[in-house]
Amino acid sequence: MGSSSVISVSMAGSHTVARPVVPPYLDADVVERIAAHSAADGQTFAGLSSHSEDSGRLIYRWAAESDTGLARAHNEDSWLVGSHGRLLVLADGMGGYNAGEIASQIAINTIASALVDSEPEHGQVAVRSDRLSQAIAQANLAIRSAAARRPECLGMGTTVVVAWHLVANQWLVGHVGDSRAYLVKPDRLERLTRDHSLGQAMLDSGAMTQRQLRAYPMRGVLTRALGIEPSVQADVCQVSLAPGESLLMCSDGLSDLVAESLIHRVLCLHRGAPAQQVGALVDLALQAGGLDNVTALLICA
Repeated sequence: MGSSSVISVSMAGSHTVARPVVPPYLDADVVERIAAHSAADGQTFAGLSSHSEDSGRLIYRWAAESDTGLARAHNEDSWLVGSHGRLLVLADGMGGYNAGEIASQIAINTIASALVDSEPEHGQVAVRSDRLSQAIAQANLAIRSAAARRPECLGMGTTVVVAWHLVANQWLVGHVGDSRAYLVKPDRLERLTRDHSLGQAMLDSGAMTQRQLRAYPMRGVLTRALGIEPSVQADVCQVSLAPGESLLMCSDGLSDLVAESLIHRVLCLHRGAPAQQVGALVDLALQAGGLDNVTALLICA
């Protein structure tokens, strides 16, 4: 498509690799620009999207940064910005022999193939919500199909969180797993997603307190992920993004190590500078031990 605009980045080894092997929805000139933009861990990518609607011109700024961390051999996180900044996807893969990286790449590419450059259907939020759920379900099937063809990838899976622009200041957020989305307001941070994890289930049931959970070694075990079961149900919600607010998407390499209060404080400290905001968040995770891959993806109204 001549009008498409997609940036797809996966993390491999200790370097940020912007994949030159991508589905046909990505223009060749975009592939060349991104492939030439490969850099070491900690490279920040940023951009600005602008499009017109009946209500006027909408301008969003976005930024993303990912790092392998200090304890992992390679990075299995992947992220994507498409549809001129109206589609953002983040996935945190899991599986041996680099299979997690493969799973996360399949997830973001499959979802983008289904949703990129889609025109909004005004007044049809339910239809768009279904399309988002279906795209995530397609990613689940694509991962399972790839694993069936490659024995070394058997059992690979990934989380995913998606932000998809509807119309005006309205967005849909869908997720599976424990990668999170937050609405960043001037006075607080609102979590938009609920982890699909054993730890969250223990909290919800009242079996553990937040303090007890921090010492529970199985808290990060996922109860829902892409690629594990024949079918998967995504949780989808609608959110309004007012001027001065932001959507933050992150892998658990950030949310597990950095308190939400501190995340909000740092975002406020660098308000208006998305690249600095995501860079500061990744630095926080590394300073807290960098025990996992960490990715932060931010879009600002």
